[in-house]
Amino acid sequence: MGMRVLITGCQGFIAKNLAQHLKKQGHYVVGLDKKLRTGDPVFVDEFIGHNMEEAIKIENDFDRVYHLSADVPNSKFVGSAQMATGRSNPIQSIHALDFAAKNKSHFIYACSAMMYNTEHQGHNGPDLNEDDHIWPANPAGNIYGMEKLYNMQLVQEYAKYYDMKVALPIFHAMYGPHCDIFENSKVVAAMCVKILNASDPGEIEIWGDGTQIRSFCYIDDLMTGLDKIIEHNVHIPINMGSDEAISMTELADMLIKISGKQIKKNYLPAGPAGCMRRNSDNTKIKKLTGWKPNYPLQQGLKNTYEFVMAQVKSNSEAEA
Repeated sequence: MGMRVLITGCQGFIAKNLAQHLKKQGHYVVGLDKKLRTGDPVFVDEFIGHNMEEAIKIENDFDRVYHLSADVPNSKFVGSAQMATGRSNPIQSIHALDFAAKNKSHFIYACSAMMYNTEHQGHNGPDLNEDDHIWPANPAGNIYGMEKLYNMQLVQEYAKYYDMKVALPIFHAMYGPHCDIFENSKVVAAMCVKILNASDPGEIEIWGDGTQIRSFCYIDDLMTGLDKIIEHNVHIPINMGSDEAISMTELADMLIKISGKQIKKNYLPAGPAGCMRRNSDNTKIKKLTGWKPNYPLQQGLKNTYEFVMAQVKSNSEAEA
C-alpha cells in the first residue's frame, strides 16, 4: 500500500529525482517549495507554495517527511551568504521537525559531507568515516557545514524526545539529471556548462590546480541508498556517496571527451578550490544495509552532460 510522503524543497535537484522515484513505488507525494520557476518541471503529485521559514500548516497525515529544503550558498558568493544561510536553515529544520513530530512521521534529513572536519581533507587525507572524522567540529570554512552539524544533532534530539523514526544520510557530491545549472550549480553541472559554452577549439577555467579529489555519486544510486537505510531502519549518521575518487583534472578530461570538443584547461590557483580531498568511506552503510553505488561514472557523466546540454539549449532559445 502506498504511503503519503512530504518533500520539503521539492524543486531542488535531489528532490525532483526523489519525487519520481517515490511515485514509481506507488506513494502519493506532496511537495513544498517557496518558488516555482517558469518552465520548471513539477514531479510531485501536489505542489504547495510555502516558505519554510514559516510553520507548516497543511493537513498532517504523512508517513514520511524528507527534509531537503535548505539555503545553500553558491561557491562564488559564499562569503556574502553566511548570514542568510546561518539564520534560515535551522529555522527551516525546526519547522519541518515540529511538523513531523506531531504525527511521528519517519523523518529523513539531508546531511552533507560539508560537515566533516577539514583537518582530515588535505591531499593525503583518509576516506571520511562517520565515527572518526566529523568530531571535533571543524567543518568547511563557511556556516553551511556548521548548521548542517547542528541540524543533525537536533534531529537526533527530536528522535529521542518524541520517539520518532529518523534517518540521517550524509550526501557526498551527488550528480545527474535535473541538476541546477542556473542558481547553484555544483561541480559536475558547472563544468558541463563551461564546456558547452566554450568554443571548439577553446578553453575552460578550472578553479584551483586541478588536483582536488572528490567522489561523485549518481542520483539513481542515491535513491537506492535512501530506500535501504529506511528499510533497515538506520537512524545514525551514515555516508552515502561513491568511493571512486577522481581529481578535477580527470573529471574535466572525461567531460571534454564526452563533448567531442578540443578544449584546453586553464587553471586558476587563486580560485575557490575547496578542500583538497573528500572521499566517502562506505564501510558502515555496506555493513548495515548491503548498499554500494553501482552506476558507472562514465555513463553517469554522459547522462548528466546530455541533460545539461538540453537545458542550455532550451534556455538559449527562450532568451532569443
